[in-house]
Amino acid sequence: MQEVYDSIAYLYDGTLEGLFTAVFCAFERHEVPTDVCREADYQPRLSQLTITIETSLQKADRVRAGILRACGRRGYRRVRRAALSDDSSAGTDVYRFVAFAMAENAKRPCHGCPRRGTCRSAFCSPRQSSCPKVVGRLIDDVTNPAVKPVHKLSVAVNRECEHMRQFLRFQELEGGLFYARCNPKANVVPLIMDHFAERFNVQPFIIYDENHAIAGISEGGDWQLVNTRDWPDHELKLPPATATEAVMADAWRRFYRALSVNCRYNPELRRQLMPKRLWKNITEVKGEA
Repeated sequence: MQEVYDSIAYLYDGTLEGLFTAVFCAFERHEVPTDVCREADYQPRLSQLTITIETSLQKADRVRAGILRACGRRGYRRVRRAALSDDSSAGTDVYRFVAFAMAENAKRPCHGCPRRGTCRSAFCSPRQSSCPKVVGRLIDDVTNPAVKPVHKLSVAVNRECEHMRQFLRFQELEGGLFYARCNPKANVVPLIMDHFAERFNVQPFIIYDENHAIAGISEGGDWQLVNTRDWPDHELKLPPATATEAVMADAWRRFYRALSVNCRYNPELRRQLMPKRLWKNITEVKGEA
């Protein structure tokens, strides 16, 4: 007897490209998966069919282009941030938003527009693309049930990016390499590498995310991501710190203490602005972690 399934779950490898491939497959197969999640996060449900999606860069690029057409660059950035969240529902939320955005984008003909004839919209031409007046507006409708979760995840990931930009502390290693270790709640290293590559310029550096086993490596202004999960011990093999690194770290801690105003000490506020989960990698407060 053939087994009957009540729902479908798409499982992907946890990458942004893997998620976009899963979204593409849902449209391609005319299926509506109940769950789109990382393989590592999947919790089996009764009577649910699971389909493992193999990542395809070509399919992911087509979904990326579709999001850009429907939501513009600002909308795509929000979707990208939401997709990099550690929340187990991030994949499902992104899929539902993309499905909503594509459906809404298809409902934007120009026959009722008062500017038809004078507007240079592609809808008024044989190309039948998106009207520039509505591109990007969908992502701002945060009261919509398809948009609200993506907006919420995007805000949380953006906050985590800001924490990394503020609280990353680099060590100088032998050979002129600078190294920083972090433990963010989201996979934010791909989002912050441009920021540090621009400021370090040609100086080589490494940002290692110990929670997600991903290293961002930059040299000469260009950067790339390296997955260290398949490496022995999941660790980078790095040269030792320079002879002056301990002196500079101590000087930085003394400078931090010298700037503090004891009569205005507020530990609760400090924990809000500088989350305690990050302290073990912050030079000036590492001893208090």
